[in-house]
Amino acid sequence: MLLKKPKKSRSRRIYYARLERGRCFVVVRQRTKVSGVHRVWPQLYIFVPDGRGDFLLRRDEHLQEFFADHDARGYQWMLDIARAIGLLIDHSMATLSAEPEEIGKPELERRLLRAFAIALRDGTIPLHGVDEKKLYWSPRGSHRANTYLKYLTYYFECLGRTDDASRWAPATSTKNWKPDPLTAYRLVAALLMRKRNALLGHLAAKPSQASHRFGGNVEPRGPSMASVPSFPSSYFAPLLHHGFRDDTAVDETAELLVHLLACFGVRQSEPFHLFTSDLQFVDGKPHIYFFDPELSKVTNRQGHLVSRREYLADFGLRPRNAAKGRLYVGWKGMADCVEGVPGFNLPIDFLIERTGILLQRYLLVTRPSIMARRPKRASDHPFLLVSSGRTAVASGGEIGDPYTVSAFKRAWRGAIRRLAIRYDDDSLRVSKKAGTSPHGLRHFYGRFLWTAGVEGAVIQRCMHHKSFESHRVYTRLTPSEIDELLRRHAEGPGRTRSFAAIHESFDNFSGPTSETDEDQQDD
Repeated sequence: MLLKKPKKSRSRRIYYARLERGRCFVVVRQRTKVSGVHRVWPQLYIFVPDGRGDFLLRRDEHLQEFFADHDARGYQWMLDIARAIGLLIDHSMATLSAEPEEIGKPELERRLLRAFAIALRDGTIPLHGVDEKKLYWSPRGSHRANTYLKYLTYYFECLGRTDDASRWAPATSTKNWKPDPLTAYRLVAALLMRKRNALLGHLAAKPSQASHRFGGNVEPRGPSMASVPSFPSSYFAPLLHHGFRDDTAVDETAELLVHLLACFGVRQSEPFHLFTSDLQFVDGKPHIYFFDPELSKVTNRQGHLVSRREYLADFGLRPRNAAKGRLYVGWKGMADCVEGVPGFNLPIDFLIERTGILLQRYLLVTRPSIMARRPKRASDHPFLLVSSGRTAVASGGEIGDPYTVSAFKRAWRGAIRRLAIRYDDDSLRVSKKAGTSPHGLRHFYGRFLWTAGVEGAVIQRCMHHKSFESHRVYTRLTPSEIDELLRRHAEGPGRTRSFAAIHESFDNFSGPTSETDEDQQDD
């Protein structure tokens, strides 16, 4: 009788390039298995004495449970929480070790919590002298400190609602205190949970409350008065015409996606959720409707009205905001999207015409040709944007899979690099601050509408904002635009002609581009 060899246990994969080390903690990017599904999450390990003069690494399991309850959130959000907890442990350990006699005094809460907020904001290195706590933190500023404190407050409030965690935190004893990072962590956690119960209960009836409980030290950030970084108007038309075309090939999916972002002003993630049935043509003009990726209704193949989640289940798929891995795409939400909301065209005639041509070609030629090459073992699906053979192989999927965000990011970087070479502009790089990220097209859309004289309530509808105040960010102009507006006000036309140059740039591109498109269609 042959005995099967025992299955070797696979060690957890650790990405050492992503390791962050503190005095009493380590944060690593690590692959782990949760509920039968592999995840790549930040893991927080705390140094714990082993009783023999050495230390062991103990993973914070409560944090992993918290991530499992919030697994729809992004990796950076999780990383910031793990990093903030590690910094809190380091600061608490340094404070308690330096002054152990303070543990039983009423001032302990102030020394641990308030001092931590100030240390995040201002750093721990004095102008003259040495860092007595030996933390050597550089100042992080009010904005970053506010982010960490807000995340910590939310985490410990969730932790306080869990029975096991509530018992875990007060389990420490301050009697015969010895420098122990885990005990310091439990002590500060107990203080934060008790502070929530003691000081926040009377705030329940108030309309709002601070994002964290350190407002006296680090004031929550107010609305910025800086102008939003929109895509450079001088490169707007070149991006659409030349960005995704080179001498050998055209990236049709990325090119169409960029036209949807530019023409309808939607967020980068929203076109990824489109079905082929979400668009129609009236007199050659494209009309697109956006729906909630899970709750909105759609007619299935049996003619029944079902939710999009149920509809995708027939194809063996989940809504992309609920999918895992490479197919995941976020969904921030649009006003009235459950019933379906239309996309509103940017009022540039040639852009509308060109987007319509690309959509028709994609629906009738490009997408069918891609799906015809899809392996028989792979199921069909209703998503509009699909991966070609080139992008599918690069992202590790099959031909005809739903188009991925990572594939689009690669195509976007290539497009910006192509423009930089074509126009000999070394400063043209992908940068959120410069507006050259995909979201810069949404900012361009909002700024264009406002400078064209469109009222705020209309801009709110066009951009599908849930709040009227959201559109005001697009009214903050750059210094050069303010100078231009003042000059035009002096001449009389006002702000209605601020973006007239955009129309002129499209006129310059319209002739040769149309001929190029016709030649490619004939091919």
